[in-house]
Amino acid sequence: MSVTTKKQRLLLRPFEMSDAPAVQALVANPKIVTMAGNLPNPYPENGAAMWIATHGAQHWLKSAIIRAIIRREDQQCIGAISVDQIPSGLNAQGNLGYWVGVPYWNQGYVTEAGQLMLALAAQEFNLNRLVAAHRIDNPASGRVLEKLGFNELEPRRMTNLSGEYLFRCYRKNLP
Repeated sequence: MSVTTKKQRLLLRPFEMSDAPAVQALVANPKIVTMAGNLPNPYPENGAAMWIATHGAQHWLKSAIIRAIIRREDQQCIGAISVDQIPSGLNAQGNLGYWVGVPYWNQGYVTEAGQLMLALAAQEFNLNRLVAAHRIDNPASGRVLEKLGFNELEPRRMTNLSGEYLFRCYRKNLP
């Protein structure tokens, strides 16, 4: 399913294999890998295609919602947003994650995509709560979470693919 913003700047849709070259080019930037905190560094050649190929199974199992962030004006894939680690059952929650390519930073795209994902998670996947985290050295991501209505929890140490970093952790109850 595709979702759009009222301003019509963005479209969220499932990834297609045709998005792989754009994803590969965007994620090849070390700034993305560093700030995302959960991507392999360096990003492997053909990593985007391999990653996109995993989405079908996750969607079928309902363990993740993974969407491409598409700029409507030119249909360009500018990033990704997801809710993963979704358990089944009542009181389900998931983990919100996102990234956009460096050329698209500081333009409000992640906040808009986040609003769309919150609605999708609540309305179509019946999630009651989301959690999220960002690296301490990425305060812009914290501002996005605050704009989306997340509340900060106690800072804690978390492990990612690149090693251990201090993250700020957040939670939001969905309507």
